[in-house]
This record gives sequence, C-alpha cells and structure tokens, in this order.
Amino acid sequence: MIQRILFLLPVLFLFFACSDDDEVGFDVPVEFRKISFDPIPGGAVMRYRLSDNMDIFRIRARYKDAYGRHLVKEGSYLTDTLLLNGFTEARADVPVQLTFLNNALEESAPLEMTFNTGTAATVALFENLSVNPFWGGGFNIIYSSPTTVEGTVHIFYVGINPATQREDNILLGSYPIAEGGDTLNFEIKQNVANLKVIVRTDDFEGNTVKVQTYEGIEYLTMEPLAPEYFTFSFPESLKIEDEAHQIGVKYLFDGQKKGANYRKNYQKRDFYKFGTFVAGPYAFNERFIIDFGTPKVPAMLRGDAFLYHGNYYPNPTNPNPNMDMFVANLWHGVYTSRLPAKIKVYGTNAADPTKVPLNECTMLYKLEEDPRWSNFYDNAWCRYSDFQSGPMDYMKDAYRNRTDQEFEEAEPISLDMKCNFFGEAFRYVFFVVEDTWTSNNQGWMYPNGCEENLMEYITFDELEVFVKKEY
Repeated sequence: MIQRILFLLPVLFLFFACSDDDEVGFDVPVEFRKISFDPIPGGAVMRYRLSDNMDIFRIRARYKDAYGRHLVKEGSYLTDTLLLNGFTEARADVPVQLTFLNNALEESAPLEMTFNTGTAATVALFENLSVNPFWGGGFNIIYSSPTTVEGTVHIFYVGINPATQREDNILLGSYPIAEGGDTLNFEIKQNVANLKVIVRTDDFEGNTVKVQTYEGIEYLTMEPLAPEYFTFSFPESLKIEDEAHQIGVKYLFDGQKKGANYRKNYQKRDFYKFGTFVAGPYAFNERFIIDFGTPKVPAMLRGDAFLYHGNYYPNPTNPNPNMDMFVANLWHGVYTSRLPAKIKVYGTNAADPTKVPLNECTMLYKLEEDPRWSNFYDNAWCRYSDFQSGPMDYMKDAYRNRTDQEFEEAEPISLDMKCNFFGEAFRYVFFVVEDTWTSNNQGWMYPNGCEENLMEYITFDELEVFVKKEY
C-alpha cells in the first residue's frame, strides 16, 4: 500500500503542475509587450499592435475605475488602440492587467502595467468656471472644457419650491458639456435677495462626479438710455434716407414700435410708406455702432419688429405697371426676410471701433440660428411678425383690422440681445448682422425655401439701448 502511494505522488505533482500551467496560459511574444498609454480627459488611450501574428487576435485589459468597479475592455487585431475610461480626476500609475487571446480563445499569462489619466471634462470645467451676475437678478455661467468631452452639467439655484413652498434646489437646466466650453445665461423668475447657485456634473452613466456651490452674486438691473445720450453710426453706403417712403435712421429711435407708423399709413391707403429703418444693400457683416461718449456697462440692445399686419409686400419677381419698384427691391415680398437670424454684439474701447479687429473686441451677445425656412416657424424670434401667409388667421389676427386699443395692448415682437456681464464698461457697442431669415412662400420649395435676401438688406422697426443701472 505504501509503495502504491509513493508511486502515485509524482503523478499527482505532475497533474497539478499541468493544471497550474493551464491557468497561467501561453507565454506572450516579446513584440506584443510594446504597449504605450496616452492620458486623455477621463482616462487613457492604450496603443498596441497585434497584426504581425495572426495566432493572437485579441487583447484584454482589466482595471478598476474611479468608482472601484472592475472593468474589462477588449481590442482586436483590427485596431491598434483601446480606450480605458471611467475616471474623473487625473491619476498616476493606475494598475492594469493585460492578457492576450489566441485563436482557441485561450488567455495568455497576465502582463502587469500602469497608466496615467487626464482630468475628465466633468471635473475640468470647474477649473475655469465662473458664475457672474446677469440682468434681472439672474446669472450666467462661463466655463471652458477639454476638446474630449462627455457628461452633463446641471444648473440649480436655491429658491422656493412652488409645490412645497419651502426652500429647495430649483433645476434651471441640464446640458451636455460643450467641447471647448460654453456660456449659459439664466433669468430668475423669483426675487432672490442672496442668490446661491449650485453646479453639478454627471457622467453619461448617471454618476454624480462633482458638485460646487457659488454665492455672493450681485443683483443686476438695467435702465433704458435715451437716444440723446448716444450716437448711432454705420457706413454711408448702407444708409437709406427716403422720406417719400418714410424710411430712415430717425424711425429707428422715434419710439414707435410694432409697425405703428406702417399701420397708420396702410389704413390711410398709403401702402408704400413704412415709417421704419432699413439698411443696405449688402449690410451683412458691417458694423452698426453705438457711441456712449464715455464708457458704460452695456446691458441689452432690443430690436423690435412689426406685428403681424397681414399685408403683401411688393415683389420684383411679379412686376406690374402700378408697382413701386424701389420698395419691391427693398422687401422682395417678405418683411421677415430682413430680420436677423445671425447677429453678434461686441463691446470695445478701441480708438477706432470701425477698424479694430473683432478678435480684439469683447463679444457680448450672439444669436446663431439656422436661417432656413424649415426652421423659421419653429424657432425664429420673429415668426409671428408680418408675413401675408403667416401662422395666424389672416383676417382675424391682422392688426391692420383691429382697434387702436388692441394694437396698443399687444406685446411687441422683440429680439432681446442681453449682454454677457463682465463688469467692464465700454465706450462703443456695435452689432453685426451675419444673416437674416429666409421667408420663401413657395410651397413646393419646402422645407428649405429659397434665398429671399440676395441684396442683404436688414431692418429693425425700433432699436432700444439699455445700460447697467447705477444707484
């Protein structure tokens, strides 16, 4: 019996040795050990190469992420990089275990390595994030972020929950983190004396990454500036002063909004007197400059448009002997095609605001809508302005057919160009129109329509200027 046991012992040792070898797996060729890691925001990119040996066709990486989860990532011979993500703060020497798989799906002996990670966008945006006052007791958030982004930023303020009437964190919005950064403006409906803002970031898996609170935000109010306290200028080649049609700069600051002049003239059957401001041709990308004389903190430019009067505007593509060709070319049949879809507002203290490069000015406001007809009725600030086939009942809603009281009580149609607040005063503020809304009324051209403003005219019925109120 003892002899049999002594005979079996070498066999058992050999069996367990073979079992251990099976667990360890095959050895990895030296050329496959040449692996490198490049830190990126939220993780690292692992670089490898498998293509020289078709016996090995997959690589497997095992590591723990920032939340302690055991992750497994796999790459094949078809690529040469593998993303190792799941991190928030920048970290050094994160352990990773690498194995290779052959055609029989056998796994190699493990290779132990480490890698470094970069700071994720969900954390990095806090490094260059500022919460600034905004008009009407609101605030804006300006942040920068890496070019590689993932995750969501949530904006709250501490106010009274209308459902419970108790203090609560009120969500204002949730936004994907923008590549490179973003500016977010918020208006607060509640009157909050000591504004407290909370910024939270989540990754795309719903994990809360970071929360930060900001307090002591100034309450900003604005006041209108009468036209006698500033001057308005733009290139002479764009000026249209035509009293026969009541078009000129004076109508931009006459206090008459909503197309009031045009409405009265139309009711008197003076169909070609508009009582408004038009600039052009080729007014796109030109500067319309407001000079305060001395530096002031700009708050807002408000551009007003006509209400819906339901009128046809002359169109040179359908001429007739009785048509006034001057206004036909001016409007091309569509009033709203002269209203901005893309406009930027800048501030500067340069000696010559007409020549200073735009990249040396401070951008205060930007509207950048898709100007195509398909976007007009959904998103245009002027979608309820004057257009003969507009989204209203033609006879019932046209203000040319309504009483003076109804007209006066109607809300204006305005583009509120609220300026980002940096606490900086500027002598000059100017706006640049880059494009206007197309308003093609040819149904078969839907959804994109055609260009109705080839001559690049622009209009506002009234321009109102607001600055920071000083107490």
